[in-house]
Amino acid sequence: MEEKLKYIATDSKSFRELIEGGYLYIDKTEYLYKMLRKGSPSKYWFLSRPRRFGKSLLIDTLENIFKGNRELFKGTYIYDNYDFEEHPVIRLSLNGIATYDIDDFLYSLKTDILMPVANEYAIAEDFPGIGTPPSSWLSYLINSIQEKTGKTVVVLIDEYDYPLLDALGGSSYEAVKNRLDSFYSVLKPLESKIYFCFLTGVTRFQHVSIFSKLNNLTDISTDPEYAAICGYTDTELDRYFAPYMEKYFSENNVADDEARRAFRARMKEFYDGYRFSFDSPVTMYNPVSVGRFFIGGCRFRNFWIETGAQEIVNGIVRKYPAFLRNGERKEIGISMLSSLDVNRIFSGKASAVDLYSYLLQAGYLTIAEVRGGRCILDYPNLEVKDTMEGTLLSAEYSLSIFSDDIAALRRSFQGEDTASVMETFEAIYRNFPYDMAIEKERGYQIAFHAVLSSLSLERVEAEDKTSQGRADIAITVRGGLVYIIELKLDKSAEEALKQIKEKKYYEKYAKDGAVIHLLGINFSSAERNITEWKEEVLTL
Repeated sequence: MEEKLKYIATDSKSFRELIEGGYLYIDKTEYLYKMLRKGSPSKYWFLSRPRRFGKSLLIDTLENIFKGNRELFKGTYIYDNYDFEEHPVIRLSLNGIATYDIDDFLYSLKTDILMPVANEYAIAEDFPGIGTPPSSWLSYLINSIQEKTGKTVVVLIDEYDYPLLDALGGSSYEAVKNRLDSFYSVLKPLESKIYFCFLTGVTRFQHVSIFSKLNNLTDISTDPEYAAICGYTDTELDRYFAPYMEKYFSENNVADDEARRAFRARMKEFYDGYRFSFDSPVTMYNPVSVGRFFIGGCRFRNFWIETGAQEIVNGIVRKYPAFLRNGERKEIGISMLSSLDVNRIFSGKASAVDLYSYLLQAGYLTIAEVRGGRCILDYPNLEVKDTMEGTLLSAEYSLSIFSDDIAALRRSFQGEDTASVMETFEAIYRNFPYDMAIEKERGYQIAFHAVLSSLSLERVEAEDKTSQGRADIAITVRGGLVYIIELKLDKSAEEALKQIKEKKYYEKYAKDGAVIHLLGINFSSAERNITEWKEEVLTL
């Protein structure tokens, strides 16, 4: 009898829900044990990781450890290696807190974030008033809980920087920053009342008091020992997800070893590549993208655009397109990357260092190579590259002009009306701004792909890898209906079509009943538009 596979969670499930609900859990408790073991070098810890990389689950796992829920950890590394001594826990998540108005921010911080903890420990009655400094609120919680329980307190703060990122570019930023400075400032003076403190966020703000005043804070964000604390390594992917891959292979009759290796390589190309340490080559898969990939039937899609801090990146691209448009690889001094001041980005005073530092911490760039004291930054994988290139194009050139054409294009692809598809694209290119930088073939490909990505077709892939090379674009409209597209600049549509056929870009999609459109397109740099296209249709 076939063993039932565990559920895969991609939303915010708690540790208890994962374990008791029969969900797949990738064991990261060995890294937590390193921080908690006797002789550990610190009790104040900080971790920066991109959004949707598992930071909140890490916080929740720590809370369960400190609440003594040992039986939940049966089968994990920490179960037999830690004593699970109970401590009172102050767990705070600043994600979603209001920041538009400073009064709303203070009210939300006190009422929505802190008061639930005060109520849990029955100390709400004497909580300081709204007019007192935020430092007095956190101080009151720590002191009162320690005195009431007689035990030192665990402080877990998730998304410590959310209010700062949310307020960027707004009139409330400085006021929010000052209140947070006050709020975090009590962690150092109350060291004797605190057993363990762990904070997470996307960014390491240079000018926040927690980093300047809490001088015993251990930042493990780039520590090679903790490089794999969030996300999945190749080893973990093969260990935990092998049954899900086997299920896909079985259901899709993928028996050939070469095809299986190609599938696995494609996963790596799409979702791996996040390197967080300058001293360790370990790269990580985004856990949400991997989860959605398997839940969605192993279709290679771009999930990153749904999980990243897209609004901030859109703002960065609009303000500083020149820093980003000339290719993705950037060389920069490692020591310079610690000087991030995100607020400079939105005040119009950002340097390249500010931009690359933020994009590195947010996951839009990663450490591709280290050369002495300098490193090369690059996109981590195809889904981030696709997101960034589309964002750059859309933000810089206001591609909202395409909105009226989206529905018509989708219908044309679904109805295999290639002539109408090409007519619509020609109309789109006629509306491109005259100063749009698409002089190179790659520019036309990015623009073409950006439009296709808006159509909500089953799958749209740029640089579709095959055994003979890479097709410029491959589109799966629906099961069994595929378009393979090759683009040329100042050449001919015939040459583009010939390349598709000679390199057999279509072979990976060839199966009984499939209809594959081979489409060669030529652009003219003089006319800045499509001047010729040729098509052949394969019916299998």
